[in-house]
Amino acid sequence: MAFPSTVKDKILIYTARHCCVCHRYKGVKVEVHHIKQEALGGSNTYDNAISLCFDCHCDAGHYNPKHPRGTKFSPRELKKAKENWIQLVADNNIKQPSEPDSFLCQYFVCESYENLVEISNGDLSKFPVDYPLLVNNEILTSLKKIIKNHPERYRHASAWGKGYKGKDEYLSEHPDATVTNESEDKFSYFEITRTPTKEELNEISSKDGVLKLMLEENLPIEDVSAIVGCYEDACGGIELQEEYIFRRLWCAFAVITNISDQPMALDSLDVCQNKKNGFSELVTSNHDSKSINLPKVPIKPGATVIVPLAVLLPPLYSIAREEWSSKSTGDGSEQVQIVTHGSVMSRNVNDTYTYGDSIFPNAMYFKKDGNINTQEFHSFDLTNMYCIDRHWQCGSCPHLFFMRGEIAYKRELLAHCESTIGEDSFDIPKGVNSIIIAEIEDETTEIQSIFINDRLYLSNLTLRKSEFIEITVPNNAVVRVVGQYIPDGDSNKSIPQGVKRNDIVSQFMYSYSKWSENGDGTSVSACFHP
Repeated sequence: MAFPSTVKDKILIYTARHCCVCHRYKGVKVEVHHIKQEALGGSNTYDNAISLCFDCHCDAGHYNPKHPRGTKFSPRELKKAKENWIQLVADNNIKQPSEPDSFLCQYFVCESYENLVEISNGDLSKFPVDYPLLVNNEILTSLKKIIKNHPERYRHASAWGKGYKGKDEYLSEHPDATVTNESEDKFSYFEITRTPTKEELNEISSKDGVLKLMLEENLPIEDVSAIVGCYEDACGGIELQEEYIFRRLWCAFAVITNISDQPMALDSLDVCQNKKNGFSELVTSNHDSKSINLPKVPIKPGATVIVPLAVLLPPLYSIAREEWSSKSTGDGSEQVQIVTHGSVMSRNVNDTYTYGDSIFPNAMYFKKDGNINTQEFHSFDLTNMYCIDRHWQCGSCPHLFFMRGEIAYKRELLAHCESTIGEDSFDIPKGVNSIIIAEIEDETTEIQSIFINDRLYLSNLTLRKSEFIEITVPNNAVVRVVGQYIPDGDSNKSIPQGVKRNDIVSQFMYSYSKWSENGDGTSVSACFHP
């Protein structure tokens, strides 16, 4: 059965005949799609309906929950995209234009320092659009300045600290340190955190340009400069490894693509401008309005103009995200680049800083058939954008979580078993009703067997990246795991990995809580022994 006309009309009105995923106005070239397929029990109701363009409909059509990689959208992702777009339509009073948009206007945030260095040098080969053209403005000047201040080609936003024999030794030396709450999702991977002294940071600031600039501005260390996190480096044989954490460097861009069938020249942008020197809190509204000129050269069909908007410094802690789609490139011999369409949680936006001026578009003007036309920009919003990240593979080992009513991070599992069969064991404390073994890094985990109180529970379990298994366990049980993990490629063990692993662990914890709420999640096949 198809959707009733009343459901179709309601969706098309509430979405203003735009695609809920790419946000393009498509007129009659938009379809009302089942979020959950009819063949899988999806209903012909408003709640199960979404408007999609032909391209995004293709990406939504064959989602396989057993292999949720690539650009296919899951039902949960589509439902979130629908909710977000309908809210944007309502908040911004978006109407159906008299004709389809000539340009696709999107926001991208580049999170990779190496990418930003390339972009500042005019190399756009890794920017995920066709025929890119970069606008040189004051924001790009700020980006170049902060990059020039950094002494190295790479930046890891962290630095090694000292190694300790355990928590007692560390807390004896640093009594102001805080033992991390296993259930909180900001510093889940770190066992202990503390705010370093300015003297400590001054000693290492010559190795990090962003840190040095922040210290020179006398910004509050606990807010915008660094903390220290400690974790068990099982792979390196260190019981408690200290790692200094600095603000990462991002840059936001407006990405304007000609989606018409003829060349057109951009004219100008109406923007809200925030003129600042140095570092300041991110504010995206209530600024002075201004018109800024754009290069008047004709933009051929399919080509993209990239406009730098703001140099961003996100929070020190792990950022919770909703991810609606993703696409990765690269292999074990090079850095992996991942482009995701998703949302940074609003609670994180308030803790984000900018460096120098920032601009946020309201509308753009372009020349078509000899006339100046206008097209609205949806508001800049960190909760709806494309993110570009590039990093070395971070394969280390699977991760163990405990469930005490809510998920809590425990530790790495089989840490000494890289490409070699070995075993690991742990006790189940009182109050834990289940455990989760998750593969959340660039590797495959092969578990030969899991024993609970020396009784074989399951065997022949394979976990690939983004897969996990949850096992109900009795109190005071002893669990023994036999297996190995096999990295997808060579990971870079010469650089600190605590920040990256904290992001991975924290994001899994956040996502798991959402899966539980929505009934989602990915089961994996195993041979169970009752």
